[in-house]
Amino acid sequence: MPCDSIVAELFSRCVQAIRDGVMIQRANRQDKEFHFQNWVQPRLVETGFAYEVGGRNSYPDFRVVQLTEG
Repeated sequence: MPCDSIVAELFSRCVQAIRDGVMIQRANRQDKEFHFQNWVQPRLVETGFAYEVGGRNSYPDFRVVQLTEG
């Protein structure tokens, strides 16, 4: 059941992925930094919230554009 809080919804999706056995994995041996972002992005897509992806050297990695929540 989706909720109005992107933080709560994303956290819930991450917990469910872990329970389902979807673990964080490196794409290849050279991927030493971005495996967590690569794992989180599909969870973010599952929420249905609109977001933008930042560049590899920018912060934050994902910017939620549908809701403002701090």
